[in-house]
Amino acid sequence: MIIVNTGNGKGKTTAAMGQIIRSLGRGWKVCLIQLFKGKEFYGEQKILKGLKGLDFYCYASKHPGCFPGVSKTSLVSDCGKALKQFEKALASKKYGLIVLEEFNIAVRDGLLKIEPLLELLKNKNSNINVLITGRSAHKKLLKIADCVTEMKEVKHHFHKGILAKKGLEF
Repeated sequence: MIIVNTGNGKGKTTAAMGQIIRSLGRGWKVCLIQLFKGKEFYGEQKILKGLKGLDFYCYASKHPGCFPGVSKTSLVSDCGKALKQFEKALASKKYGLIVLEEFNIAVRDGLLKIEPLLELLKNKNSNINVLITGRSAHKKLLKIADCVTEMKEVKHHFHKGILAKKGLEF
C-alpha cells in the first residue's frame, strides 16, 4: 500500500506516528525517514528513538520556510540522501512500513524531484507499505496512492496569535 497524509490541517505527522505504533505492535519492522524536523526537537522523536523494531533517520533538519538563510544546495543534497536511504530501505525488504515524513514538502519546494520518488514507489515490493506525509502532495503521487487522507484546517490557534506549544505541536 501507498498511503498519503496531506492537507493544510494539523495531524499528518501525528497520524503517521500512530501508524508506526500500530505496525510495531503487530511485530512489523518500521523505518522512519524524516525531513525538516531537526534532531530531538519534537517530542515524538525522543520516544520513537527508543522503540524496538524502528529504524529512524533524520535529514535536512531545517526548512528555509522556518529558518531563512538555510542553503538550498545543502537541502537538495540532504533530501537526495533521504531518498537514497528510502531506496536502501526498500531493497532490504525487511520493513513492513516505511514512513517518509515531510517528503511532500520537499517535492513541493523543488528539493526533491517527484519522478525518482514515483519510480521507487512503483517498483517497490508489494509486501512493503509506504506512508508519505506533508502538505501539498503532488498530483502524480495522489494518482498512484492506494489511500489518501487530507487533513483540513477548520480553525487554528495560530491565527489568534497563539504560538506552537511544546507537547502539542512539537
